[in-house]
Amino acid sequence: MSRKWLLTLVVSCLVTAMPGLGYAQPAPGPAPGTIVLHTERIPLAAGGFAEAERGTMYVPVNRSNTASGVLALEIYRFKANASATKGTPPVFLLHGGPSFLGLAERLARSGFYESDIVPFREIADLVVVSQRGIGPSKPTTLCDRPPALPLDAPVSPEAAAASFRQMSAACKAYWDGQGLDLRGFTVVEAAADVNDVRRALGYDTITLWGASFGSHWGMAIMRFHPGIVARAVLFGMEGPDHTYDMPSAVLGSLSRMAAAADQAPALKGMIPEGGLLKAFKTVIDRVEKAPVKVTVTNPATGRPQVVVFDAWRVRQLAMGYSGRVASRRGMQTWPADVLALYRGDFAQAALSLVAPDEGYRTASYFMLDCGSGISPAREATLNADPAVAVLGEVNLDYQAGCPIWHSNLGNEFRKNFDTSIPAVIAYGTWDVSTPQENALELAPFFKKHTLVKVVGGSHGSLGDGMRASASFRKAVMKFAQTGDMSDVPAQVDLPVIEWVVPKAK
Repeated sequence: MSRKWLLTLVVSCLVTAMPGLGYAQPAPGPAPGTIVLHTERIPLAAGGFAEAERGTMYVPVNRSNTASGVLALEIYRFKANASATKGTPPVFLLHGGPSFLGLAERLARSGFYESDIVPFREIADLVVVSQRGIGPSKPTTLCDRPPALPLDAPVSPEAAAASFRQMSAACKAYWDGQGLDLRGFTVVEAAADVNDVRRALGYDTITLWGASFGSHWGMAIMRFHPGIVARAVLFGMEGPDHTYDMPSAVLGSLSRMAAAADQAPALKGMIPEGGLLKAFKTVIDRVEKAPVKVTVTNPATGRPQVVVFDAWRVRQLAMGYSGRVASRRGMQTWPADVLALYRGDFAQAALSLVAPDEGYRTASYFMLDCGSGISPAREATLNADPAVAVLGEVNLDYQAGCPIWHSNLGNEFRKNFDTSIPAVIAYGTWDVSTPQENALELAPFFKKHTLVKVVGGSHGSLGDGMRASASFRKAVMKFAQTGDMSDVPAQVDLPVIEWVVPKAK
């Protein structure tokens, strides 16, 4: 056996022992601050390849516990085109959730690189950092799914909450048993991750571009590392005290969308008296008196499946079931979904529950969000919110699970803070995930900002506006490149949605 071959074998074994297949490390991991990058070739839709740097950044699990070990974060860097202005701060793209599964799958889709990456390369370097404990981050702190609720019987909120508690307890026990210091999974630590990546890549300052949890993450960076942020583009605003959604604000967004659908010429003559939202409330009233039982064929097994719709289950359909109203595309089917239920047709709704697209949960998801938590004042308002009668408990996973995870950054963290970092802030008037009230509350604390109202905008309001208006897109990218927000408008009006017209019975 040659010495070279033996050395290769030893190195291979050490790499295998690093975080990836689990958390336990038989051999020491790389020191925090270590970054390893390699060249990645990305297939282009028109043929050929683009290049990026892809690699791993090693950061502390818990910076207040030197014995906690390291996490491995996936990093992508797309270098700016030669035509970009030299010295422009790189854009750090902060994804939402927290549930970012990484870029690999997206980059494999034809056209994604050209539509979503190239525009940034025209102005600056683009850097994408994974979220600790999630997706390509190692360890990926996966939890088992919550125990399934019976489809063939009514469901109580208490039973749903018990399911989340059981899943949370089992998941926390598992990762505690692996020796993982879950206390390090907070947005404050995630903010420090970005600072570590910035330092390792050699940047003095950066531009933040964050949506939803990414805006929450971005605001933590602006708060705890203000000197490294040149400017920020934020939308789907989730402030320090906005992790728990306020049902009345969510219902307000849904009401504005429903009012537009009520007046749509394509749906004329189909809308019940009082409008679509009243029709949905009528469905809730009906099943409270007499639950609806539907039998459909389970597409996975080919066997009959009984689904019972009581008030709790109908409330879970408030955001649609053929699509989800979090996006403009998903909104198109919402009127047809409501009208089907109003007519007593629950078949499609039943199929959506038989084969649900549940995504997945991680310990990191709960630790990050539960750590940010909710202030006593907001919690008192939430607990008295009458919109729960329509939407149900929109924060059920937090309300049930967070007491088990014991993650809490404290009420001082949940206070809004002043910042003079220049920012463009966009919000959608139909955003049901981070309603417009969030942005309107936060804006006064940004001392140098432009607030953009995207009329008819969804959770992805900034993208909605940039796709609809070339001038708006140009203005936002100019700000990201130069800091000049003078061309950014106060309002963008989106085109009328093409609602899906229900089939005649």
